[in-house]
Amino acid sequence: MQSHSLLLMGLPLFQSLTSVQAQPQPSDCSDPAGIVPLNPQCWTALNISQHILDWSATHNTTCQSGISFASCFLRVLDMGQEDCVGITSNTCPTPSWIQFKKNNISVEDFYVAYNVYSVYTFFNGYYTAIGNARSAATDSIGAIVALLDPPKNTNGLLNDLLTALSVGLSFLASDAGPLVGAIVTGLRQAPGVAKFLFPVGTLDTQVAQFDQIANSMGTVTTYLQHNVTQALAAIQQDAQTFLAITGSGNFSVTPVPTISDQSDSILTALNTYIISQCLQANNWVVARAIDTDVNELQANGSAAGWDIPNCGNGYDGNSLCGAYYFNKAINVSFTLTNNGDVSNDPTSAMDQLFANWTTPDQLFNGAAQCQVQGGSAPVVTTGASDLDASCLSNLKVCTWDLDPSHIGVDYEFIDCSNQSGVYVDGCKGCPDGDICVNVPYSYIGNYLTYTAWGLPYDFCIKDGNIIEPGS
Repeated sequence: MQSHSLLLMGLPLFQSLTSVQAQPQPSDCSDPAGIVPLNPQCWTALNISQHILDWSATHNTTCQSGISFASCFLRVLDMGQEDCVGITSNTCPTPSWIQFKKNNISVEDFYVAYNVYSVYTFFNGYYTAIGNARSAATDSIGAIVALLDPPKNTNGLLNDLLTALSVGLSFLASDAGPLVGAIVTGLRQAPGVAKFLFPVGTLDTQVAQFDQIANSMGTVTTYLQHNVTQALAAIQQDAQTFLAITGSGNFSVTPVPTISDQSDSILTALNTYIISQCLQANNWVVARAIDTDVNELQANGSAAGWDIPNCGNGYDGNSLCGAYYFNKAINVSFTLTNNGDVSNDPTSAMDQLFANWTTPDQLFNGAAQCQVQGGSAPVVTTGASDLDASCLSNLKVCTWDLDPSHIGVDYEFIDCSNQSGVYVDGCKGCPDGDICVNVPYSYIGNYLTYTAWGLPYDFCIKDGNIIEPGS
């Protein structure tokens, strides 16, 4: 397994959000408690970025060496010894515009002080969420391993676990989207922050067996929490880095989203990686049928009586139909098939995986995207306005051969070798007058589209029951 790295390609997990409201005028933003309350767009209207640069140039010798920009700014405003740089508790209170106004402090200074507080609050919440995820990760990994039961000697790199856990930041978008977007947008200009939030190569030498990997989550979460602490300090350290993260204005919101209880969201990427590795260890691969709606094929294919269990009423809320997932946007049906035992039915495992720990999009489409880029361990990408993650799922992807002219030529997939025991004709127990063929449980191949025989035929493996091939 290769070590992960930072690349400039991948599967988009989050794209920053932009407001479509009309840009306010400076006069509209002059009283954050008035007609226009604290507003992200006031950052531009009030030209806060230039205000920070001007302030920094004026006060570059005011504070002692080693004092951060954030601490210096608050002290110059006579805000006391507030600590908004570290992971702390109740040391960085919310700035009060009423108090600022009473002391004749400008609205520009208020916006800067509020953003210092907002960055502090977000990262303290993220730190807490990672800590809360530790016990949840132990439970979810243990349950996934128990369900999929990989071989005892299956190993995983802790660094890949760390990468997958750090990607969880992007899954906070539903609750803190603009703030995540602001951070991601700024990472290009703040590589010192990026190296902490998405650490590369730090735990490469540490390996854990999957049946014991839950016990390693303390190491992984503690390390990421340490990095979040360093990221917060780096953001607050100097004006340029602070502006890289806050310059969009998106931190100018009240209240700052609470993310400390978002451990389930953070773990989604990690769980996807664990699931992918466990499935690989047990010989599962992703199999896809391109330009195929499997539910429609069930009704209109040539196979007489080809009924998919639990698929009679179409797709559920996850676009699942029995053992199949249909991605309508690209018109591709996905499933899992087992190279070690083609009779294995993945339906029950898929139901549990998608109900609790990952999504079909992350497991199936993620694997397909990973294969396009050559396959690897988890990869994190920071683009100009998005956060990409590739290869959280790096299962092998095989494409069913749907060309009916290949019947008898022994093509199961167009891009993978045949599975062992597939395509055995004349199966023992084949009814008289029927043509029988041995296919995997979750087969979507050319026999389902073949009409030339004009005769019904059965599958030797049907609904998970194996009919022994004849001699």
